[in-house]
Amino acid sequence: MAENRKKFLLDENLAKLAKWLRMLGYDVAIYRSINNEKKISLCNKERRVYLTRSNKIAKRKEIFSRMLIRTEKYDEQLLEMSHLLEFNNKMLSSRCLVCNDKLQKIQVEKIKDLIPKYVTDNFSDFKICRKCGKIFWNGSHYAAMKSKLKNLLTT
Repeated sequence: MAENRKKFLLDENLAKLAKWLRMLGYDVAIYRSINNEKKISLCNKERRVYLTRSNKIAKRKEIFSRMLIRTEKYDEQLLEMSHLLEFNNKMLSSRCLVCNDKLQKIQVEKIKDLIPKYVTDNFSDFKICRKCGKIFWNGSHYAAMKSKLKNLLTT
């Protein structure tokens, strides 16, 4: 199922939306410091949907998959593109919110010196991003994000 999921390329001004799409488990790229032609080429090469707030980019004549995001707030943006998204519990928190790499499970013993003791005392499932080193666990922040996404996308 994950192999058939949509992949996205977002403009830098949609970074907050990128975080929420990654929370849903989507592969979301934000390429900084490259021109629009290269972004369009990457969309075609990597089979990504280009999400942009730019009318100029959305109206380009080249053939590439794109969507103009008209709203400014991330939750409204998620609703705007909800027809492209699915809420899948198994995919939640499968990607790093920071760098987009896939997360891997890690034993608490290997990271206990890197996170606060109260976290290791209260949580048992941990994931790490091997690319940027960020550590994730399903705490209260995760529960709040999951609830918000479920409410936005399943109602």
